[in-house]
Amino acid sequence: MFLSLLRAEWLKLRLRPLGWLLLAIFLVLIALYLSLWYVIAALHSGLIGVGEAELVILSDAQIAQIERQLSFPGIFGAVLGQINGIGGILAVILAGGALGSEYGWGTLRTQLSHAPQRGQLLAAKCVALALLVLLAMVIALAVGSAFALLYSTALGLENYLTAADLARIVLGMGRALFILAPYMLASLACAALGRSVLSGIGGGMLFLIVDIGLGSIDMLGAGGEVVRSLLNLSLQPNINALVVANSRSFGIDQSVFARALDLANLPPTWQAVLIIVVYCVLFYYMAHQWLTKRDIGGPV
Repeated sequence: MFLSLLRAEWLKLRLRPLGWLLLAIFLVLIALYLSLWYVIAALHSGLIGVGEAELVILSDAQIAQIERQLSFPGIFGAVLGQINGIGGILAVILAGGALGSEYGWGTLRTQLSHAPQRGQLLAAKCVALALLVLLAMVIALAVGSAFALLYSTALGLENYLTAADLARIVLGMGRALFILAPYMLASLACAALGRSVLSGIGGGMLFLIVDIGLGSIDMLGAGGEVVRSLLNLSLQPNINALVVANSRSFGIDQSVFARALDLANLPPTWQAVLIIVVYCVLFYYMAHQWLTKRDIGGPV
């Protein structure tokens, strides 16, 4: 039964235009992001524009990090960082739309009339969403690699790629998906609570905004050690810890750009994993309860 539900969920996600539209938006943003870094690096080196002597935009350390992101293997850390940045917003929209639209279209009631196991349906939807996000990651990494090959050649940067780097890509994709999971599950829970696309996306976005706000307070170091310890129980500082770990594995130092981000204040990796798991379990339980315990109507 689960495999049948999984096939059905995958078919719905693959045929609905929302997922492909979000992917297209993300790929355009990746192209703009890398192109901007290329222009800055090219201006700094004098390859284009007025030349290095007349134009100082960033420090040498920052330029070195930009060049790292425009070459291999740093490009993988750059793309994964964007996946856990702007990609988190798109993932919330995808998850909220995936479940919320089922209520408005009446497809959820129709599907449950053939397969009434709501718990298995939710699990199948989560797995299908994870597979779709992983597919989107592969496409984004391929597009980013094409831009990196083009721009690194133009800038004369050195590229190298080892078997260990390939293993880090797999680990990085898994870590990036793990980072997105609580936000997607929060969006699913909100969609099940409000039984609509608006509640799913709106609730997920509200949680994301509040969580980022708490993370900003922690970055500013406000309140001392006691407040920081409490804030480290929220999701964002622990998300930041894994994002930084993902970047570091490809040689990228985010603190060069985000000077307010004190890496010493980030939670340890074991705590980050534990906190994220707790949030995932909590949101999945909420989604399961609201999906299985509430009546499901048809389309209006």
